[in-house]
Amino acid sequence: MTRASFTELARGAKRALIIGVGGGGDVIQSIPVGNHLKLLGVEEVIVGGVGSSWWMPEGSPISRDPTSMTYGPTVYDVHRLSHAETWVPGIVGVERRSGLGAQQPAEAVLADLLPGTPFVASLADGVIGLRDALRALIAARAIDLVVGVDIGSDSFHDGTEVIGAQTSLIDFMVIGALTQLDVPVVYALAGYGADGEMQLEELDERVGRVMKAGGFLGAIGLTHRDVEEMLAACALYPDPIEHYAALAARGEFGYRKVQTNTPWGHAVKITPLAALILFFDPAVMVAEACRGVTALKETTSIAEAEEIYANVVGELPETRLEPVVRFMKPQKGGEQA
Repeated sequence: MTRASFTELARGAKRALIIGVGGGGDVIQSIPVGNHLKLLGVEEVIVGGVGSSWWMPEGSPISRDPTSMTYGPTVYDVHRLSHAETWVPGIVGVERRSGLGAQQPAEAVLADLLPGTPFVASLADGVIGLRDALRALIAARAIDLVVGVDIGSDSFHDGTEVIGAQTSLIDFMVIGALTQLDVPVVYALAGYGADGEMQLEELDERVGRVMKAGGFLGAIGLTHRDVEEMLAACALYPDPIEHYAALAARGEFGYRKVQTNTPWGHAVKITPLAALILFFDPAVMVAEACRGVTALKETTSIAEAEEIYANVVGELPETRLEPVVRFMKPQKGGEQA
């Protein structure tokens, strides 16, 4: 039997849920997917992410000081968000004012720009908790298609890369939940390799494995409307990576600096492929590439997921890193350089 493409699945759907796989600004990549779903006749779209964000103490997702930066994500209790409505246990609807004091998730900041009603889902109860919350929401809203959106490469880590996984724990947890749902689920990869978390040659090889196993479900290109809306979102919620997909669609290729990891940042190569969104079957991804997802599928807390990710998968949980790193030593007199 021929596997249905993303387009075929979307044409058969009435209500879709789009979720950012890696937390933070990944929900920005829902814009082109949501726009395309509506063009294909999907009647209702809800859009969200998970309760994991990179925040400076004052609430900005990036540092205005090049000698300090956000490093590890904050996994927060979504039910503590102000101006939020509980949809089902573990998932809250958010709006422009939702936040934890000065710190606001991207889904709230961008509530008026996203292609559907925004929500944030909890990671507090591990993969099982997220799975059950999504199942409850799918039943309550009669959702018949789920799309996980992501940017870069980190969801394809298999543990043999030259550099270890940098921000894959959250992705693996979300993919673990998505692969246990009872409706069609598609993984959408935007901004091919733009996060710089693995070499392009490594990403090509892992994507090739998934394609050879029949897991490729088609692709779309960013439209002019998509690009304008994505860049508007990035202006409201600045992120060191999310804008590169839109810029690729404007022909801005070659090496670019991503301001992560060090005060100097690091170089990533943006190619024409970053202007496309590639769709995959997440179950095939787990079987052929991101096999570490399997070890996390039965976790019931973020702490348990961290332990298994560290001791079984063999990777460093980004959630255990300091949320903010200041690289410069204080000057004499207590002033920061």
